[in-house]
Amino acid sequence: MGRTFSRLWGFLEKTSPRRLKITLLGTLALSAVASLLALPGTNLPLEGTVYDFLVEARAKGAGAGSDPGVVIIAIDNQTHARPQGSMAEIFSPGVYATILDSLIQAGAKAVAIHRPLPPSESRLYAPRDELAWWAAFAKAARAGVQVIYGFRWLGDSPVLPSPRYVEIMGRGNLGFINLPRDRDQKVRDCALFWEDPSEKEYLGFAFLAAKAVNRELAPPPGDHFYIDYRDSFLKFSFSDVYQRALDGELDFFKKHFQGKLAIIGDTSSLNLDSHPVPVSRYLSTGWEEMAAVEIQAHAIGTLLQRRLLKGPAPLVLWLFFVGVLFIALAPLLLSDPRGVYPLSFLPPLFMGLYALAALFAFHRYVYLPLVPGLVAILLAHLLYLRIRYKETRLLADTRSRALNLYLDPALTGQIISDPEILSRRGEKKACTVFFADFEGFTSLSERMDTQDLVDLVNLYYDTMTSVIENYDGFVDKFVGDAIMAVWGVPLSQPGHAVSACLSALEQRRRIEALNLELARAGKPTLNALMGLNTGAVLAGNIGGKKHKAYTVMGDAVNLASRLVSVNKYFKTTIIASEATALLAAAEIVFRPLDKVRVVGRQKSLNIYEVMGKRDETSPETALMINFFERALRRYFQRDFAGALARFERALAARPDDRATEFFMSRCRAYIKNPPGEDWDGVTELELK
Repeated sequence: MGRTFSRLWGFLEKTSPRRLKITLLGTLALSAVASLLALPGTNLPLEGTVYDFLVEARAKGAGAGSDPGVVIIAIDNQTHARPQGSMAEIFSPGVYATILDSLIQAGAKAVAIHRPLPPSESRLYAPRDELAWWAAFAKAARAGVQVIYGFRWLGDSPVLPSPRYVEIMGRGNLGFINLPRDRDQKVRDCALFWEDPSEKEYLGFAFLAAKAVNRELAPPPGDHFYIDYRDSFLKFSFSDVYQRALDGELDFFKKHFQGKLAIIGDTSSLNLDSHPVPVSRYLSTGWEEMAAVEIQAHAIGTLLQRRLLKGPAPLVLWLFFVGVLFIALAPLLLSDPRGVYPLSFLPPLFMGLYALAALFAFHRYVYLPLVPGLVAILLAHLLYLRIRYKETRLLADTRSRALNLYLDPALTGQIISDPEILSRRGEKKACTVFFADFEGFTSLSERMDTQDLVDLVNLYYDTMTSVIENYDGFVDKFVGDAIMAVWGVPLSQPGHAVSACLSALEQRRRIEALNLELARAGKPTLNALMGLNTGAVLAGNIGGKKHKAYTVMGDAVNLASRLVSVNKYFKTTIIASEATALLAAAEIVFRPLDKVRVVGRQKSLNIYEVMGKRDETSPETALMINFFERALRRYFQRDFAGALARFERALAARPDDRATEFFMSRCRAYIKNPPGEDWDGVTELELK
């Protein structure tokens, strides 16, 4: 025993404390949930359906129950159809007295009348009929034959017979005939006791009738019991029994009623006291119903045969759930966080084993709540899967973070999900290429301490790259103090031009905010010049056998790089090519800037300044762009005076616009010294 305990303790010491804590807390929480769901007051609809299935399965497996000694005298359709009969005759005490006399003579054990007694002293029946009934009742008392009568509850109040009836028949012979119904209106159990607001206790009709047969019968524990619907009863028509009593056919009564309980009640189609039960069939009109008197007969048979369904005590049931759920969560303790453990199948297997155990126990009249148990085991399995998922994600994130220190997160994600990407060749893709240059880096490096310069550059890179990644950009490389990023590779992005422009605008805002903090701290400020171009590139893993880098190449990349330095010429911050402007114009406001010819290209191109998001552009900026565009058209038409006038109005709309000032100075120069006839307006740029 000591060795087993030491091994167990050693195993627990090796187990992850976090997993052990989750297992213990999960076991306690889920067992509490299962216990709460199993409480009788919960009344789960699905549990009722499962209970019905178990009742039918037990009935088919065990066969019909033994004879409980109960015979039903049914007030059926035949009784109501008697030519000489009427409702008054059926309910007449004289009729009941005639039948009771015959039952007493035949040696019936007890008689139970499943009908309420008259609630008032009003003379409903002839005095001689009532006298006959009192005489028959007194005869039954002398013969030791107990006669049980029923009454109903209306709300919290009992509708008792008239005081005269109660005095003569005795309160101890009155039992309530109300049947409790579940949410689906089925009758599965029977109440033993009922208290009125004055705390007077009344016994149930079924228990009183069963106790009249077996005086030693003790009530089952609790205030109700489940009815075992697998008895078959002899049943005779009330009208036929009455006629035989009138004809004095004592042999008939001795043959069928001697030593038995006779229960009289309504089973006709006019009877409104009928309910579906667990063994009811589903018909086109709904669930088949059973008359209340027959339900009471099954309840009496259940009590007399002691076929009482017992459930574990709440504490025992909770401890049982604790054990089951701890085993169901065992894979959490035994599995390796970095791999798949074969015991992962245990929780689903336990669901099947628990269902078989519940069926086996039900056949032996022990009720294990099936649905609460299965729900708790299923939740245990989901908890296991959730923990494994989180651990797998955490492990993948840890690996991803390690790779992200050296690779772009987008590429890292692709490598983790699709390692084959490392072996693929290059492919042509349309994308938007972005370059950013740290302006003034050279002068800063000459006058700053090395460590301070490294800290400042890292701060610059952190600020810029975080924005790029937030807008789903791929940081291709760092070239000295420059950043190269791409949208549209390695992951395809339909709106890559818009994302790239939004990222550039956000980078500019972040740098401006950062400069305020640096200025307050007495440190040098930063400035970034950015260029954007959209076009076809060659994307893939480029390099030697031992070292490769995922990158893009092509003319579109070179042009984006050239556009960065164009900002210095026009005193701007973000310049985009015409291809980028055309793709992003729906969401981004661009200002046409000039026609330029950059180093390395023969053809001229239109360039644009990225101004801002279309829904965030101020009226002043919109007015400035309008005048600037009109001025630029005049400029290319060689109307330098008209262009100057409109550039002046553009500057008035936004006085700090340095690009407008640049064109105004150029217009003034051309007014004084007009260009030659071969002038095409294209600006030749020598900056790389």
